[in-house]
Amino acid sequence: MAVFLLIAIIAYILIFFGSVFFSVKFQFGDESKDERGKGILNTSYSIAFPIFILGWFFIFLIDEFITPFSFDGYKMAIWFLLTGTYIIHAVSLYNLKRIS
Repeated sequence: MAVFLLIAIIAYILIFFGSVFFSVKFQFGDESKDERGKGILNTSYSIAFPIFILGWFFIFLIDEFITPFSFDGYKMAIWFLLTGTYIIHAVSLYNLKRIS
């Protein structure tokens, strides 16, 4: 079971770094300089970053009303929130780039 958990953690980290690479490549490339690229970036931001606010709110609600997090649990929840938001941003960026 520990091996599967380690594989899942490594896969998640690789997906995160792949999404960072794709997002940075798009943002600093020639595609984001024109009007279409700016629209794609703005739409992707408007999809991904409200998820960050909702996630923070849910973490707060769970911590306050269901069960308090330990410090390590809180750090892990925030880490997954930040990396997950960035992965969603890159996925939406990829999909919007493909369809427009």
